[in-house]
Amino acid sequence: MISQELNDSLTRVGKGSDAGEVLRRYWQPAALVDELEGARPVVPVRLLGEDLVLFRDSEGKLGLIGRHCPHRGADMCFGRLEDNGLRCPFHGWHFNRAGQCVEQPGEPAGSRMHEQIQSTAYPVVEKNGIIWAYMGPGEAPEFPALDCFRAPTSHVFAFKGVWQCNWLQAMEVGIDPAHASFLHRFLQDEDPAEAYGKQFRDTAGDTEIPMTKLLRDFPRPEITAEEADHGLKITALRHLGDGRTHVRITNQIFPEAICIPMSREMTITQWHVP
Repeated sequence: MISQELNDSLTRVGKGSDAGEVLRRYWQPAALVDELEGARPVVPVRLLGEDLVLFRDSEGKLGLIGRHCPHRGADMCFGRLEDNGLRCPFHGWHFNRAGQCVEQPGEPAGSRMHEQIQSTAYPVVEKNGIIWAYMGPGEAPEFPALDCFRAPTSHVFAFKGVWQCNWLQAMEVGIDPAHASFLHRFLQDEDPAEAYGKQFRDTAGDTEIPMTKLLRDFPRPEITAEEADHGLKITALRHLGDGRTHVRITNQIFPEAICIPMSREMTITQWHVP
């Protein structure tokens, strides 16, 4: 067991928290590109404890700004998407994608007060179906050249799901090889040739053994973890009893991503977004 202080240091991600300050120095997935499809590309985003709004302006460029207007706290998700920005529904204050207020239509003509008003704003980029945000200090780092971002769109797909747990709990599950023999256990084996893309449905290496059978019959893997430049390399060995050993490697990519082998041809690279 760890202390409450250390637990909070690892799990809390708000501004000023230990883990939050580390995570803010890396690109974070904010939304799927598909979420901005449609006539009104405006979606709410909650990321690292911050409430934000993501939108695509009339030039097709992305903005990620504070969800609440700095004037009266109105929800900018209900703002009017126009003039290359979002206009607050309360008093019409208009913000561009950099979070700068560029117009206050209710103020006297010639007023320059808007020049002093800035909403929270973060840089964003699109990569293979995902919109990423950098929420840290200074200039954003170079985007990581992982396989899932370098591959052509014909070879990747993006998806997301909601887990009702802390980000660290989710990542702990992803790097745990033993749980696959129980949580992902199948009592019957399918023909791997008919199950392309399904989790653990391929055959094991150069064998005739379905992965479903291997996980079911060998539930006690020998697990080692090694530090690597990218984070951790977790190796699970399942000794088959006939001189052969099945080797499965999961890579934990610091700070909160994992790359899981699904088959000989497919991997999942998964971010656990706080």
